[in-house]
Amino acid sequence: MKLDQLTLAIDLALLGVGLILTGVLVPWHGWLAHAFGILLIVIGAILCLVDGLRLLGWRTLFWPRSLVLDAEGISDDTKKSPGFRISWSDLKALGVVDDPARPGLLLVFFTESRTHSRLRPYAGFAPADWPQPVVATLPRRTGIVAAILASKPASWNQHQADGWAALITTPGERADAIPTPPAAQPQERIDVGTQIAWQAIIGGGLAGLLGVLAYLAAFGVLASTGSTAAFLVVGTPFLLIGLATLLSVPVVARRRWIVIDRETFTWSDPTETSFTLAWTELESISIEITTIPSPTLNRHSVHLNLTPTDDAVRRHPELKPFSNNGHYALPLGDVVTPADAIATACQREAPAGIWQGVTQQTGTLGIT
Repeated sequence: MKLDQLTLAIDLALLGVGLILTGVLVPWHGWLAHAFGILLIVIGAILCLVDGLRLLGWRTLFWPRSLVLDAEGISDDTKKSPGFRISWSDLKALGVVDDPARPGLLLVFFTESRTHSRLRPYAGFAPADWPQPVVATLPRRTGIVAAILASKPASWNQHQADGWAALITTPGERADAIPTPPAAQPQERIDVGTQIAWQAIIGGGLAGLLGVLAYLAAFGVLASTGSTAAFLVVGTPFLLIGLATLLSVPVVARRRWIVIDRETFTWSDPTETSFTLAWTELESISIEITTIPSPTLNRHSVHLNLTPTDDAVRRHPELKPFSNNGHYALPLGDVVTPADAIATACQREAPAGIWQGVTQQTGTLGIT
């Protein structure tokens, strides 16, 4: 499910309804106040109308992900990413690695000759006279291995080999020429979402509390006198912020990770922006920390900057939302702590020349 888009749709609907109710229920006095109330109703109605039209296609906010095996080949059918399609005729062999130390199943395609731009190269892992294989990572699901074995062409051979949950080859290919898959490398999993989530939840909770107090005051629970309209006008935005935060918890509180090992760099996000890059697909990686001075408490803006190769950009369109002047900037919010862990992991795991260090700079208010 596209949690971010669904949550935005719900929040817009909530905002529209809140504006309409404020315009209808508040006892406005004077023509100017009445005009303001009517304006709130109109704006709220427009928001609800636009949001309603968007939600008519609510099914597009959900997607299935299917591994399709047929007589022609194997494909990953999903709206979340470009997927892939490989014909049986373009394969020498297909192996499945089911290592609990890995985040999912690894499908290793030993191709005849053609390249597959949507799949990640698996460098240094193939018989010497074979093209470089490509690899796809799938969620670990029961039945995938059995389905692949059942759907292979009738003439293909099935082999038992160390390290492979399944290994099938075309007739005449020797399975013993295919090396044992390398063991999963130790991974560094760095949480980059929890602290930001707590900040958002606490801020939204405080705003909601202020909104509730303003409504109580407006209706005489906390104060016997005062302007009801004024309290409602002041309290409604805070209350809506609190409600929006509550409804946005699935997005705000989602766990986001950066996963680094000897082979790959992964941005893991429950939304559709997750991706995995092999180190061979990166030209450079660095961290930029912008500090915004303040008399009370300095603010920070942290970005992880990636420079992928041209082939990697074509292979990973999910990078596009992070594009920034030829580079790709992953926003890490205003929490500096994960940056140190990311820097340490990159220094240890990235090949020589890729890690470019941490850049510190001073900014001004408004820089995010």
